[in-house]
Amino acid sequence: MRHVLPHRDAELVSRLRRSGAIILGKTNLTEWAAYRSNDVPNGWSPVGGQTRNPYVLDRSPYGSSSGSAVAAAAGLAPVTIGTETFGSIVSPAGMNSVVGFKPSMGRVSGDGIVPISPFQDTAGPITRNVADAAAVFLVIATPRRAIRLETALLAGTRIGVWRGVRNSSAKHSDVNRVLAEATAMLHELGATTVEVDLTVPDTSEVLSYEFKVSINDYLGTVGGDGPHDLGDLIAFRSHPDERTSDLGLAKFEQAQDSDMARRPSDYLEERAQITEEIRGSIGRVFGRHRLDAIMSPTNGRAPEVSERDFAWLHSCSPAAVGGYPSIAVPAGYADSQLPLGVSFTGRRNRDEELLGLAYSFEQATQARKRPLYLPTLPA
Repeated sequence: MRHVLPHRDAELVSRLRRSGAIILGKTNLTEWAAYRSNDVPNGWSPVGGQTRNPYVLDRSPYGSSSGSAVAAAAGLAPVTIGTETFGSIVSPAGMNSVVGFKPSMGRVSGDGIVPISPFQDTAGPITRNVADAAAVFLVIATPRRAIRLETALLAGTRIGVWRGVRNSSAKHSDVNRVLAEATAMLHELGATTVEVDLTVPDTSEVLSYEFKVSINDYLGTVGGDGPHDLGDLIAFRSHPDERTSDLGLAKFEQAQDSDMARRPSDYLEERAQITEEIRGSIGRVFGRHRLDAIMSPTNGRAPEVSERDFAWLHSCSPAAVGGYPSIAVPAGYADSQLPLGVSFTGRRNRDEELLGLAYSFEQATQARKRPLYLPTLPA
């Protein structure tokens, strides 16, 4: 919506301004936070074009907060903000060798943010180091609590190691190596690690329903000459520059066709069941192994921008659906140039403890290196 501008700042932007932050601008993202169609390339929108990975320019920056991660990685801004419904902070952070922190659901106000789901949407900082992410979180979060940033882990720290969700046919040798190196570093820091597995929930049906309700409410408050509901939005995308013919509007149309006639109590019961199941699953893993956090690979090696069938890997869904805090930290590289990150998932509403753990890991590994803006990966 190129010409549809909000009448006021989002709550988190107001908090940043009051703290003395200077807002440099808005960054490009995967259009509609990747909720337009499954065929939209990561980092592409008709307004901003294609965002590039600063490490290797013909590689994907991933998304959906692609521009925020790239701007931080390239030094265009010291700190940026991303929003996440399902991996949209941690995934591009991992792919661009920066820190991406997704807070616990409810710790950062969603007021003024274009919505997908009121149960999963949250904003968080994307920065070049954990200390900067912690500083931004202290400004935008409620309530404010002290964050302990120490190089040493607390005595008795226990970390679960989960291998994430992977293509069944894909090889992830670089990811396995980096995860093994990260695990070894945790041992050097004095932590105990244990292999764990997590349930991955399916929220596709409830997300469609939530998006339609939420986007209709949001567009109804924007006003002006732009779209006023999802139906208007679908009609608006008929402009040739929107590339609707080749990229489609599958998720928009699925949401538009979702059953708005069913009783709200039926939908709420379904969402409550999904949330209860994932929180129960994660809670049992934390409790059984007496864990402080769970570490997993954030991403696989970056595919070429145009590549749709690639060796994908993610570990974002349990934290995203359950409302747990998670943070991606640079951990290594594939082919010496393609960033690989690890993510730590902590207990709900204990975000400050998770930031402290991530800081200890980051300071010990010092894995991040500056991007070289290579046109393509050397042969």
